Amino acid sequence: MISVAIVDAQRDSREGVQRLIDSAGGYTCIGAFADGHSALDAILQWPPTVVLVEAELPDMRGSEFVRRLFKGKVDTEVLVYSDKLEDEDIFQGFKAGAVGFLSKKVFPSGLLHAIHEACTGGAPMSPEVARRVVTSFRLNSKQLPMLSEREYDVLALLCKGFSSRKIGERLFVSSNTVRFHLKNIYRKLKVSSRHEAVIMAAKEGML
Repeated sequence: MISVAIVDAQRDSREGVQRLIDSAGGYTCIGAFADGHSALDAILQWPPTVVLVEAELPDMRGSEFVRRLFKGKVDTEVLVYSDKLEDEDIFQGFKAGAVGFLSKKVFPSGLLHAIHEACTGGAPMSPEVARRVVTSFRLNSKQLPMLSEREYDVLALLCKGFSSRKIGERLFVSSNTVRFHLKNIYRKLKVSSRHEAVIMAAKEGML
């Protein structure tokens, strides 16, 4: 069972997401909060599998919420979502530790898929977000010259939330080849997971 907490000041949005999650098999909403402070108090005590947080809360930015959450060393995945896609919110959210960023336009059809993807090592992003990430990635790709051209390609697709299989299909190589490149990327960036690789790319100005 995937447990989800929602942090969203917009009542209609918050309650709509809660109904969607509770009506889906294999998912349960353990709490829905209208502000960051009340959410932190509860989530730090009872961490869910995934936290969905709006990018702009009444008492703090979504990225600040993510930073405070992970200071508590909780074992959870965080997805930031918004109806206004601001570059600052997107990139600061990733730097704070979020694994994905979604437009509210994905609701409801893409939301459950994104939650599941976050639980299985993915980095789900709405198409609009992915375009901004990849554009920034390309503009700043010279900042990590130790990566090969193919490793840059793999990392760019990883930042878009692609699985190893999907990366292989896009680059016309096998999943084993993708895993080989990922292993080299992790070694060169001194990280141990997809999530850490995306965060490192953000910190190096590639996102």
